Parts: sequence; structure tokens; C-alpha cells
Amino acid sequence: MSGGMMVKRFIEKVEKYLIRSVALIFVALIVVQGLMTHDDMRLYLSLGERLEGQSIDYPVHSQPPQEEMGAVHSPYALLCLSLEEYTSLPRAAVLVNGEEYAAFEQKELELKLLAGDVVEIDASAYNFPVRFKVEGVSDNLAYPVKDEIYVCNHDVVMIGKVVVK
Repeated sequence: MSGGMMVKRFIEKVEKYLIRSVALIFVALIVVQGLMTHDDMRLYLSLGERLEGQSIDYPVHSQPPQEEMGAVHSPYALLCLSLEEYTSLPRAAVLVNGEEYAAFEQKELELKLLAGDVVEIDASAYNFPVRFKVEGVSDNLAYPVKDEIYVCNHDVVMIGKVVVK
């Protein structure tokens, strides 16, 4: 038996096992995807499913402030948003709790918000990317944070829930 025949036979065996492995992996993938349609199995097969529904307290990077006896804090906070590259985009709007609150008729927009308000930017009327920046925040605003930049690309971008200190 020549050396060339042995190499050819070895390559054929490797090819055969490789094809079987790919077919087995494909069948396993289909079975796992089928199991993911059942809620009970999806909990064990998906890390994202186990983490879903766990709340994250904002801001995650800071310690809660030490309250002074008798100190009173307002539930309202101020948030200043600005356009990065334009002086005005009147069809770009800020949504607070799903309702239109204000439009970017100037470069900057100051918002008086209540703790727990959900803030979004709707720039879906423009078919080009628009950058917005959190230009300023009041002292009692924990989230959103100053100098954060958001990019809307023909869509609505969630800034987040207002957290007041």
C-alpha cells in the first residue's frame, strides 16, 4: 500500500466525520430552537431570559446621598438638551411619558421634569443621524447625567427614566 493511498483514506475518514458532525450540530440547533418556544425550557436555555425583569437602580455608579434631618427635596428637576450639529430641527421632539413635550425650535431645550418621568427623543421625521447632548442638569438630578450623547437615526431614542436625588 502506498503512502498516497493512506493519506487519501485518512482524508476521506476525516471528511466523513466532519460531515456527520455538521449534520448533528444542525439537528441539535433545530431541537434547541424548538425547545426555546416553551417558557419553561427558555428559562434554562437563555441567560437573557433569566436576567429579564431585574431592575437596575440608577445611577448605578454613585452612593445614595446622606439625608439631613428636616431636608426637603423637590420632586422636580431641570434637564437641558442641545443639538450637536444644527441650530434647530423643529420636527425633532422630546417625548415625556409618551406625549410630545417640546420641539427643538432652537439649539437648546430646557425641560422641567418630575421624578419618574420617561424621556425620549423622536427624530423619526429626519432621515439622517441627529446627535443630542445632555447639556446641563440641576443639582438634584441623578439620571440622566450631564454630557451624555444620544444619536437618533430616523427613530425614537430612549433617554431614560428621570431619577431625582
